[in-house]
Amino acid sequence: MMQRIQHWALAISLGTILVVAVDSTLAAQPAPKTTAAPLGDAAQKLEARYAAMLNALKADIAKALPTVNEQSKAAFLKAHQDQMAARARLDKAEAAFGELNKASGLVGHANWWINDAKKQIAKAQGDLKKATTDEAIAGVQKIITDQQNRMEAGQVALKERQAALDKAKLDQARLTQARDAAKTELATTLVNTQKALDAVNLSEILRSDAIDSQLIKFQVLFSATPRGLAEFASQGPAQEALIEKMLSDDEMMREMVYADGPTSGKYGRAMEIYTAIQSASPKAASGNLQRLALAIALQHAMPIAQSNPGDATDAPNTVDPVKRYLAYETAFLAGELDPAFKNLTVWDYRFVVDGDEPDAILAWGREMLRNYRPDQITTPDYRWRYVDAVRSEVNYGSGNVKDDRPSLQQYQNIVCNGGVCGRRAFFGRFILRSFGIPTVARPQPGHAALAHWTPDGWVVNLGGGWGAGWTRTLYEQDINFLAVAQGRRSPNAYLQVQRAHWIGDVVGEKKGYGLEGKSAAKGFWNLAAIGRRQEVIKETNAQTLAAVGTELGEADP
Repeated sequence: MMQRIQHWALAISLGTILVVAVDSTLAAQPAPKTTAAPLGDAAQKLEARYAAMLNALKADIAKALPTVNEQSKAAFLKAHQDQMAARARLDKAEAAFGELNKASGLVGHANWWINDAKKQIAKAQGDLKKATTDEAIAGVQKIITDQQNRMEAGQVALKERQAALDKAKLDQARLTQARDAAKTELATTLVNTQKALDAVNLSEILRSDAIDSQLIKFQVLFSATPRGLAEFASQGPAQEALIEKMLSDDEMMREMVYADGPTSGKYGRAMEIYTAIQSASPKAASGNLQRLALAIALQHAMPIAQSNPGDATDAPNTVDPVKRYLAYETAFLAGELDPAFKNLTVWDYRFVVDGDEPDAILAWGREMLRNYRPDQITTPDYRWRYVDAVRSEVNYGSGNVKDDRPSLQQYQNIVCNGGVCGRRAFFGRFILRSFGIPTVARPQPGHAALAHWTPDGWVVNLGGGWGAGWTRTLYEQDINFLAVAQGRRSPNAYLQVQRAHWIGDVVGEKKGYGLEGKSAAKGFWNLAAIGRRQEVIKETNAQTLAAVGTELGEADP
């Protein structure tokens, strides 16, 4: 099977981009900091106009916001502090308990070490009986000596590690008690925090759409920045007209903002791409293809580097967003994509269309899997649909990576020559995108994995479960990404979460999507957003799927 795919892949000359792994991300990542060039007179006037609009909206929203009871607010913030302190104590208890698990694992590793050395000795002794030359005999005897030394070293290590484990076990009862107590304390503080949030009573403002038009327009101006809009609009009358059209279209802005806005706040460029797609295809005006068009416009507002074969020196450096749309439209209408593709949201589509592969390579991926592993396309187990090709078609190991060919695109080379965690995860995400399934990189310490959409929720493939890693999105920690994905399964309820985030921007809070890490929420409204998100997840009974393929991690002996 592998050989057939290799031969076929070698015969194909398709594609576009550098043979480097370019990781895609969700929009709204901050743009690189550069020294801003002075604006011209026309651009300065536009900037002043957009800034005035922003300030006026801020004032209007502030007047419309209800007065929050300061005592209730303070009680909520105090409950949140107690919760975070309890979380820190549980983390400490888990870390101490982890040392016990580590000691046990080291004993297991020493036993494997000894047994493997014994196997190598037995094999070499069999080879010794077959050896007929002095050179061969000497070579085998050296293997036997080396493995005997290795076995003895393992036995020494086992004795030391077993002693350490025995000592650690003496403290096991205390560690278990401390961990259980910390879990109970955290559970109590979670309940208290939710009760304190309920006491603040934000339901009226969060459930009402009365000021949505102002909040959404503020969000556009705030995220894009008056200067950013002015820089785009000052390029010419067509660009200025696009900004004016957007700012006068409440529904368009709502769709964009609800999907978390364009990459790096590039609303002008997103409008430009969206308009170009609409001109290129009348089918992009409604239904799922309209959502697809908007997702591409948002995701490609900052250009995505294209990964071309090394020999394709004249290939485009970046993915063409209009061609990307047309490629997916064609595949969808031809029935080549997953049946669930038509039901995805704008936010979902963003994790389909953000790949670095050329459009022709996406088509190659679909054709390759249809020809060689149609069972992986039709399996009812969405956890492994398409991505099972990583296990069956990508040889594990780096020994043949040196044989990558410049005539092939990187994903073709991965099928040909295999790879370890990074290349396998890259290929898994590629083949999922080929069939229109949302997917995201989900690295963890010392290992690369992926996560992807299923009808039952997002699932991690090829690595540890949720909480073991992070994502390269604006949500950062993987549990934040998961919570957002789970919350979005109930669009109307999740809108309440977003309103709280938007109000946080109005009052000057730093946006936060979780409780820990760089993106941790600090301000009242963002903490309220996270609290409401947890309520939505509970109300919808969203399930957290267990990881699959965890046994494929390199750390497993």
